[in-house]
Amino acid sequence: SRLDMPTSGVLVMALGRWGSTAASYLLAQFAGRLVLKTYHCLCSGNELGSIGSKAVRIARLSIARGDDSGRARISLDAGKEACTLLLVKACYKMVGLDSVQQGHFTFAEVRPLTGRKHQIRAHLASLGRPLVSDAVYGHQAFAADSRWCPRLFLHCSRVTL
Repeated sequence: SRLDMPTSGVLVMALGRWGSTAASYLLAQFAGRLVLKTYHCLCSGNELGSIGSKAVRIARLSIARGDDSGRARISLDAGKEACTLLLVKACYKMVGLDSVQQGHFTFAEVRPLTGRKHQIRAHLASLGRPLVSDAVYGHQAFAADSRWCPRLFLHCSRVTL
């Protein structure tokens, strides 16, 4: 199953029943952190850096208790460590866009090194750069973003086993 349902793109499945050789192999690959995943996303807010710049975001993520959102939050003392690599591919400014983020966007390639729920979304939102049309983490810009982009702008473009 996908850790983040609104994400589009590649989804890996094993043929056979639960417990089959194929399913066991696939589970072992994910458990051993041997699966490399590449995502492309569009973030709202000022540029995350110049084109070609790289960044690493390491933070502890925990799932918020007491509400039904299942939202992950950055925590200094609780949760599990999560690490995300980011490569800035392009920066845009949309003129005449009514947005909280004033129409600044960064298109990025993202590689999560750990597999935490909402890891990419939580990490980018914690940097003040929520994904476009993210109703959970980008609530301030969601109304404006969803007028021109009706779905979460996060796409899994490659999975390597």
